[in-house]
Amino acid sequence: MPNHIRLLAAFMVLGASIVSGQGRAGGPPAVGAPPTQAPGTPPEPEGAPTGSISGVVIDGGTGAPVPGAIVSMSMPGRSIPAGTQLRQLTDDKGRFAFVNIWGDYTYMLSASKFGYLAGGVGRGKSPDDPIRPVTLPKDQWLGNVRVTIWRPAAVSGTVRDERGEPLVGIIVRALVRYRIMGRDDLAAGPITITDDRGTYRLAGLVPGRYLIQVPSVQAAMPAKTTFTLPSTTNAPDGGVELDETARLVIGRYPLPPPPVNGRTMMYPMAFHPASTSVANAETIELKYGDDRPNIDIALSPTPAVRVSGVLEGPPEAMTLMTVRLLAPGLENLGQGSETATALVDAAGQFTFVNVPPGTYTIDAPVNVYEYSQLGSGISNRPAGFPAPPGTQGWSRSTYAAEVVPGVQFGMSSFRGSSVPNYSGRGTVTVGTSDLNGVVVRLKPMVTVSGKIVLDPDPLQPAPAGELRFFPTLDPANGEVYLGSPRSRTSPDLPATDFTIPAVMPGQYWLRAGGGSWIIKSVVWKGRDYTLGPLDTSGGDDATGVVVTMTNNKPTLSGIVRSTGTLKAEDCMVVIFPVERAQWRGYGLAPTRLRSAAIGAGDSYTINSVPAGDYIVAAIDRARRSVWLDPAVLTQLEGSGVRVSLGWGAKVTQEVPVVVIR
Repeated sequence: MPNHIRLLAAFMVLGASIVSGQGRAGGPPAVGAPPTQAPGTPPEPEGAPTGSISGVVIDGGTGAPVPGAIVSMSMPGRSIPAGTQLRQLTDDKGRFAFVNIWGDYTYMLSASKFGYLAGGVGRGKSPDDPIRPVTLPKDQWLGNVRVTIWRPAAVSGTVRDERGEPLVGIIVRALVRYRIMGRDDLAAGPITITDDRGTYRLAGLVPGRYLIQVPSVQAAMPAKTTFTLPSTTNAPDGGVELDETARLVIGRYPLPPPPVNGRTMMYPMAFHPASTSVANAETIELKYGDDRPNIDIALSPTPAVRVSGVLEGPPEAMTLMTVRLLAPGLENLGQGSETATALVDAAGQFTFVNVPPGTYTIDAPVNVYEYSQLGSGISNRPAGFPAPPGTQGWSRSTYAAEVVPGVQFGMSSFRGSSVPNYSGRGTVTVGTSDLNGVVVRLKPMVTVSGKIVLDPDPLQPAPAGELRFFPTLDPANGEVYLGSPRSRTSPDLPATDFTIPAVMPGQYWLRAGGGSWIIKSVVWKGRDYTLGPLDTSGGDDATGVVVTMTNNKPTLSGIVRSTGTLKAEDCMVVIFPVERAQWRGYGLAPTRLRSAAIGAGDSYTINSVPAGDYIVAAIDRARRSVWLDPAVLTQLEGSGVRVSLGWGAKVTQEVPVVVIR
């Protein structure tokens, strides 16, 4: 036995503990014996296992060793022989060692522990970084390998009323600040419920800027309306008849206090520490491993009034319509962000109850759209968020918002699928007296339709079978309330035809892709919309749109040139158009502003952008959430390199690392 293996074996006896995990069942094969494996399985490593890998698991936030972490080993493209130790438990100094393994091969090392995000070699800056392989030379001991795992952040505190009494069983949630196209916006984060002491804890938070909020949605519906509680854990607790015109739906929001001198009182939504508005809320900045206690929230009652009005539109558009009253800064958020909601009656009349003074947006939507934090549980409508009155056929769909790492775009439908495509928005200013006669006009939504034309690469084989694409509309300015409508297909129509119904008037990029195909051009009414959004603001249908798809994509590749302060392996490559007009209004999934990972040998490849003139640079991966900001693009403009990509061209370009200030 080589000396390094004897040393490591002794270390394992003294320190690290073996958890479990061997290769396939059975004893270890004799050295030199021919391997036996099922047909189709990857080959086993060859030769005698005379190498070793040792290292330490560390906390990415503190740099401290992590005892009791499970370290797992695998061999890409190889089947590890039976009897090989695959997992270990780190000792009290975070150490581990894999002995009697094969040299001249590549290994992947990952680690996990309860209360931590999964990590591995290569995730030294973020748990979102790729796990990188390590290569073990023949007959060698590869030591000092660092495997990084990260502890998420948490906030906790107590919610109390004006008398200092704890509020029990109410919703507390986090809102996440993010930047898009140079402006601040909010995404919905995780929620929890206060316990019997009025305390809450929001755990599993990733780094970011947070607002901690107690929602207070005053949900109303016409009195005497048939009210059936949905059979879900999210059902409201019931309803209270306020008078002969309105009923207040009771959920896990603060209950209104008794009237004062005949004035109706209510608890408005509250932010830490005692604000009722986004503008005055305190931002909590969190890093990995932060645990912030005493993030308390104080609620104070305020006089409230009623706001009544009518929706103007066809009678069928009123079916199960719920109008929403949204405070400034919350217009792009979904359920739980309203000051009040109201179910309209058959004539389109509505009444918001318990409304505090202020200026609001009235939203009468077909569907509700919002950003939410990935992993927040929002997509599953967590227990405690009461469903809006009149809910029918609740459904939700989400997909990642490419311009905001860690944030997803979601759509919620509360009215089922058979509702007329009418929606409306307006503003209203509420004072200290009841407000009547508010009018919100519903407008018909538009349809975008057209044909797909193929322009294939003549050097590639013809596509097998009929290709079918599903175009979507991407709101140009990232305004979430516009939604992201998708095309519907019919078996009675050719695969080249598409129809996107229920589009709110606005400006949209038309997106489409499938496998190796991308959009080459978009033409409508003889005008080229390839580098600009379609404009349906006038309310007219956009019919006869011609979308040309091609698989004759440009390819840009090369290596990244490191600087003395930043290694290429810690970077990502970004590419963006030279035209500054393209740096704003690019939507949620831009095609001309992209990023790419850096691979072996500091190499990169980008083959997902259309032809055009671009600037390319490599930046620190830790800045991936800000690089699309126009102010950052201005920095990169002067330090990156300019490339021209033609359709089907293969361009090689060395890219410099640029440090973003």
